[in-house]
Amino acid sequence: MAAIIELTSASSNLEAYLTSWTSGFQTSYGAFWDEGAGLVTNPVAGTTYEQWGNGTAGSKGIYLEGEVQYARGNLTGTVDTITLGSGFSQSNASGFSVSAELVITPDSTIPGAGQDSFDWAIYDLTVNGSLSSFYDYLGEVGTVIEDTTASNVLVGFSGADTFVFSGGVDTVKAGPAGTYGYQDGTDTLDVSAWGASSVDDIYWYDDTDGYAVIGSVTDASVGITLVGVSSSVLDVSDFIFAPALAA
Repeated sequence: MAAIIELTSASSNLEAYLTSWTSGFQTSYGAFWDEGAGLVTNPVAGTTYEQWGNGTAGSKGIYLEGEVQYARGNLTGTVDTITLGSGFSQSNASGFSVSAELVITPDSTIPGAGQDSFDWAIYDLTVNGSLSSFYDYLGEVGTVIEDTTASNVLVGFSGADTFVFSGGVDTVKAGPAGTYGYQDGTDTLDVSAWGASSVDDIYWYDDTDGYAVIGSVTDASVGITLVGVSSSVLDVSDFIFAPALAA
């Protein structure tokens, strides 16, 4: 199962959002939380915690929810959601909170029993205040990136990404170091929400910059530009379509 990334209006330009969030984030080295113990900065091996969070009060922050344990650099258990946002707060009574701007549902196979890319993602964020290793984790597990109904700027990662388009005129491109644009033969474009059930319902061509532009035959309000990609490489295998209606 790939990690699912849900954009909001605050992160609809994902390229700009990741850059802005990182530049505004200051690590506090983080803490764990559960209802019984409150905030814990020195987690006890074998103890299950409901949240981990990191950030500066009133500013950028991140927290994860699930049932996790931590020992000697190894996070285990299950992580249900990871939320990035602003207005970070923490308390012994209720744990962590942010104004949610980007929500990620992780791949179910990581974190695992041994040290893995998710552990390095948390370490890099905690020690260096960097998302670079988090991008590596997303590249390893693959992603499903869900846009908003407005126009968006989407970025992918090093692995298999499925870009899901629900509306608006979107652009797919590389963003901060460690992110990628559309990778032909690896990524896919889900246009099922357009009502497209086959290649007969869409068209594509190159714009004046030589970038692939994809449109709907029946809906001029939607579209996709793939920066750095020529339309000549596209074929039916690049798309996910809606099921055809029975006659």
